[in-house]
Amino acid sequence: MKQVRIPEDRIGVIIGEGGETKQDFEELTDCEVKIEGNVVKVEGEAFDELMAEKAVKAVGRGFNPDKALQLVEKDVGFHIINIKDFTQNSSRQEELKGRVIGRDGETRRHIEKEANIDLSVYGTTVALIGKGQNIQVAVEALNMLLNGSTHSTAYDYLERNQSKIVR
Repeated sequence: MKQVRIPEDRIGVIIGEGGETKQDFEELTDCEVKIEGNVVKVEGEAFDELMAEKAVKAVGRGFNPDKALQLVEKDVGFHIINIKDFTQNSSRQEELKGRVIGRDGETRRHIEKEANIDLSVYGTTVALIGKGQNIQVAVEALNMLLNGSTHSTAYDYLERNQSKIVR
């Protein structure tokens, strides 16, 4: 059995209207899903538990269930960047989140499109879902932004590495 603690405001997302989403999780992962407070327990075969655990973590990091359940597919990965690793100053963390999101979400959308990944900024984390090599390219661009590079430098990096992106 795997246990995942997620933010309380994301528990309702796991359950879904009338328990629909929880049922979808159970069907797609072949695991039993139990919720106790803000802890989600998944129980099944070891590999299935691992897939379910990643999907639950993805919902906990702000993804909608449909995007999170992509993680049960072959070759789809999940990666979390903690903004706290770049600064302990909470006002600076908000600035860095803003750099990743961009004006009206423009930077986030640009990275998603160019790297062919899904990206969520939630709390002090940036989470990514996608093919492994796509995540690697996106993480490098995000690290550039979080370390203070200009947006154009990160965008240029994404452009130069299009040959590594799986469509």
